[in-house]
Amino acid sequence: MRKKSFLMESVFFTAFVFTLALVISANADDSVARVKKAGELVIASTVTGVPTTFMDTKTNEVQGTMIDAAKYVADKLGVKLRIVETPWSALIPSLTGKKVDLICAAMVITEKRREVIDFSDPVFPYCEAMVVKMSDQKPYKTITDLQGLRVGAQVGTIYAKGLEERGIKGVKIYDNIGEIMMDITNDRLDASIVDAPVAGYLVKSKPEFKVRIVETYQPMMCGDLGIGTRKEDQELKREINKIVAEMKGKGIIKDILKKWGQ
Repeated sequence: MRKKSFLMESVFFTAFVFTLALVISANADDSVARVKKAGELVIASTVTGVPTTFMDTKTNEVQGTMIDAAKYVADKLGVKLRIVETPWSALIPSLTGKKVDLICAAMVITEKRREVIDFSDPVFPYCEAMVVKMSDQKPYKTITDLQGLRVGAQVGTIYAKGLEERGIKGVKIYDNIGEIMMDITNDRLDASIVDAPVAGYLVKSKPEFKVRIVETYQPMMCGDLGIGTRKEDQELKREINKIVAEMKGKGIIKDILKKWGQ
């Protein structure tokens, strides 16, 4: 009887171990192997985030700082890069819905976003910049230095509220930074607080804008751009962090920023 009982216990124990092994195997993080097996790294990117990710009308290809970083990551993983043009509102759902492997866009790392997805280590800084007319050579340092001037900001950004909170009255709201720079050029506006990466790119690529970025200005609303990953893809995240560290160590991040006017 004891022998039979022992035999049954052994069978149950073996079955338990086998089932547990299947569960562990099913839940194993094979995110890097999955990408390599597919032969491609699929990323979700917007096409309007100059100069982070945007559609180059001359080449009809998505380009930008984050695209250059993604190409380097894909190359180090030994796979091709495939970019899925994605509206901003669909970036996170595309990742969590497993339609893409990563998010590579002008997405600042925040704790709220970390409730849903994970991020790599910071890849690029993302601060604000002060823009004034080229002929205005005053050494502005803070937002309060703009009191009494005609100041503008882009709709949907944190800068309009930030300007008002710091005593700037009558902030004019614009649809895009290009319109802001044109009004400063044509003396319809004195200054603006805008995304530094966008400002740097436009100043470099659009000579019709007679504006300058105030180098003495001290940014107060900075963040970091990271590569968005799924929470369960920790192996892929670790591999990306190693590659990002390599890019920083070799000066590749600085070269990319310089290439895009930052």
